[in-house]
Amino acid sequence: MKVDYSKFESGVYLHGKVVIEEEDSNKEITAQLEPDDNGEIPDVEKKTLEFFLDNYSKYKQFLLEPIFEYYKECRDEWGDVEPDDELFPEVKDKNKMYEMASLRGLMVLDEAYSGKQTITLFYDCTWDEEEGMGIRIALGNNVSEVKVVKIATIGGVY
Repeated sequence: MKVDYSKFESGVYLHGKVVIEEEDSNKEITAQLEPDDNGEIPDVEKKTLEFFLDNYSKYKQFLLEPIFEYYKECRDEWGDVEPDDELFPEVKDKNKMYEMASLRGLMVLDEAYSGKQTITLFYDCTWDEEEGMGIRIALGNNVSEVKVVKIATIGGVY
């Protein structure tokens, strides 16, 4: 996936819009990258972002199970909910998570942050519209080596 880094803006992080390919459409999300001491985007972060974008459908499938498990934990925490509860409906088919959680942005962090190359994904989700959900994943050399490091509300993954 080609990314136009010249359109990224400076702030605490460098941020810009990137496109992820959904099944039948493309979706624009925000990407944040951590600049080096010269304010440039390190090549390793560019490669990480581009690898993620190129393999998004595989990541999306891989993350379905942890998102589903996290949803069930949130539902259990919520307490005694009815099967037809609007905020936390009973979900038996994990594919329903595709309708309930939507990727809105990501942050690529360098190895100095956590000792390994990580991406934090930010989702809007139907069961927590205010906080959303975040997932930090540690990357390997391919999608099958990805590990979920943390899943929580967005504020909980920082």
